Amino acid sequence: MALSARAVGFTTLAVVLSAVCVVAGTWQGVRTRDIVEAERASASAPIPVLEAADIDGFPATSVGRPVTAVGAYGDEQVLVAQRELDGRPGEWVVAPMVIDGTTVAVLRGWIDSPDSPALALPTAPVAIAGAMQPFEDFYAEQPRLPDGRLVAVSRGELEAAWGTPVLSLVLVVSEQTPPSVPGPVPVPLTVQTANVPFPLQNAAYTLQWFVFAGFVWVMWWLWLVRPRADSLDGDTKEMT
Repeated sequence: MALSARAVGFTTLAVVLSAVCVVAGTWQGVRTRDIVEAERASASAPIPVLEAADIDGFPATSVGRPVTAVGAYGDEQVLVAQRELDGRPGEWVVAPMVIDGTTVAVLRGWIDSPDSPALALPTAPVAIAGAMQPFEDFYAEQPRLPDGRLVAVSRGELEAAWGTPVLSLVLVVSEQTPPSVPGPVPVPLTVQTANVPFPLQNAAYTLQWFVFAGFVWVMWWLWLVRPRADSLDGDTKEMT
């Protein structure tokens, strides 16, 4: 009975540990694949912004993906405070753009002051090119300053300010036609996906976790099966 309970305990532990290792290895494998695919997507030809993301979510490969859009900016621009560019203090300018009924948060660029003439919006539709980056939804406790400026490019705060759902990614402008003169200075993406090295560390972790899963069952055999087999073999020899 004791041996049976011991066997059940060791086997249960082995199942749990190996399952954890497989899950961790699978996650690292998916992460490796996403990094490689995102790097490939970032070097691909631009596609319309609504093909790269939707309201409900986005594939990881959409981050950093080159996109295009044509539309008119809405009047409800929002400033994001404390954003440096080349060591200079300033703000980011985020404006809504409605494209085929979907509101897109467009990061127009950087300005050095809330009174900058670069805040002026074009009066006619424009064509923009840029890339996608995630929202900054990690300042939940203080997303907005008392003067109304945002601390982060928060999807929830923008939806509250504009009164409508927005696309699941931010379009960061790199070029606008016709250009705004003066206009906000384009800013680099906060998530770099282009020209990144192969994620060797993630790939190594993938292999490591699957090796650990196999090692669990090696130890299970050494601790449970082998001693019992040796015991039965010894009993057989004594009987002969």
